[in-house]
Amino acid sequence: MVNLHDISEYIVFFIALFAARYSLTETQAYKYLQKYDAIKFMHDFYDVMHTQSFDDMIDSIAMYCRRKGGDL
Repeated sequence: MVNLHDISEYIVFFIALFAARYSLTETQAYKYLQKYDAIKFMHDFYDVMHTQSFDDMIDSIAMYCRRKGGDL
């Protein structure tokens, strides 16, 4: 069973890494990811995502956001 605390920690850490990768503040990164439903996606697919490297997941989530209209 997936622990909500683990999911939350993963997402918070992911946002920080995503922000650093794209030279954003963590608030800007959160708003960007929220706008393109990436936060929900990460919550829904945590069971798979947490088994992959953060670098790969940042690339994948960035691509996911671009497909939904994002420009990073």
